[in-house]
Amino acid sequence: MLTEAKQFVNWAYLRNPSARTWKDYSYDLKLFMQIVGDKPVQEISIRDIDRFIEVQSERGAKPRTINRRVKTVSSLFSFLAAELQNLVNPVIPKRHLLRTPQRLPRPVPQVDQELFFGVIKDPRDKAIFTLMLRCGLRIAEVAGLKIENLYLKEAKPRMQVFGKNAKERTVYLSSQALTLLKAYLAVRPVVEDGHVFLSYQLKGLSTTAIHQHLVKYRDLACVKLTAHQFRHSFGCNLIQERVPLITVQKLMGHSWVQTTMNYVQVNDPEVEDDFFAATHRMEGWQG
Repeated sequence: MLTEAKQFVNWAYLRNPSARTWKDYSYDLKLFMQIVGDKPVQEISIRDIDRFIEVQSERGAKPRTINRRVKTVSSLFSFLAAELQNLVNPVIPKRHLLRTPQRLPRPVPQVDQELFFGVIKDPRDKAIFTLMLRCGLRIAEVAGLKIENLYLKEAKPRMQVFGKNAKERTVYLSSQALTLLKAYLAVRPVVEDGHVFLSYQLKGLSTTAIHQHLVKYRDLACVKLTAHQFRHSFGCNLIQERVPLITVQKLMGHSWVQTTMNYVQVNDPEVEDDFFAATHRMEGWQG
């Protein structure tokens, strides 16, 4: 299946070169072939998927990681089905997808935000992490942002962002994010490369480079956080301010409103108000 795997990975790369999806697909399929062997796709069976899961579990892989890899194999077969009409997908969701604990969004505590940003002096890096925190951008969306995608002179400054699967959405800038982005653009070198954020080699920053900078700053600030937690903070802040769910979904670029609902579970102001109002009315609940 090596040839088919390469075709699939190449298709994923051409579909969205800036995303790391194709790299994940490549790694997952190489691991699959290491475990079950490089056999023709028509010969891959349900039992092969069982073995793929069992071996990973024995090696200590987490259910969420195993599920992602199994879904990659399933996506490969869906991709090949267009040409091989009699090909049967050996992945059976009810059998092969493991139960995983629901993980609710964990925003960055305010004190950690202040410590983190307090150690950043570089205008570029301050703008990068502010766009994650105040605009909800994913790390890949920051890396892929182009000058031509910025509309900063409009009455309501905005950006056009390309998210997962090259899905485009409009992202608006708060006054804080706009100020810091303009401060960086004022000192950004004038080069042919159209990426907003440049490396010291005057080329677009990679997601790996951005992550390395984050690790450097969080170590300096002595805090524990991830780039995606900034995005979680953005979503939680909007829900706390009672922004309508559909609006939050569009601003964050979620394909499914169920994903956005996770932020409601963490920060449902109505549930909070109802609970504390009830405790004030009930005897014995006040200290």
